[in-house]
Amino acid sequence: MKIGEIAKLSGVSVRTIDYYTTAGLLAFERSEANYRLYPTNVLHTLERIQVLKKQRMSIAEIREIICAGDTPETDELIDEVINEFDQLQQKIVRLEKQLKDAPYYAKTQTGKALERKMAAITALLVLLQ
Repeated sequence: MKIGEIAKLSGVSVRTIDYYTTAGLLAFERSEANYRLYPTNVLHTLERIQVLKKQRMSIAEIREIICAGDTPETDELIDEVINEFDQLQQKIVRLEKQLKDAPYYAKTQTGKALERKMAAITALLVLLQ
């Protein structure tokens, strides 16, 4: 497949695919017309790269994993990375909900504190009369 087809199917820009190719992450062959032709498994490789990038791995670290191929160790590492990423996404959702609920919680707690203080002041005023 040509680079444009890969970009369209993967949702990754042509420029990014070119960068990954230059960095040695994607294998290709040259056609007679000198086009870069990528194997269909490059879509899987691009998916793996995106997952690893989300874990803030460097290009060198990603290259090391990609070059190691599909071994049980790399599959296990990728599974760990995916699980960690999923956990972080769940944590973000929880934190966003807490952040959204924070103003309401703060208002109710402030209101309750004011009610207690007003009750104490009222009781003091009654005692002083």
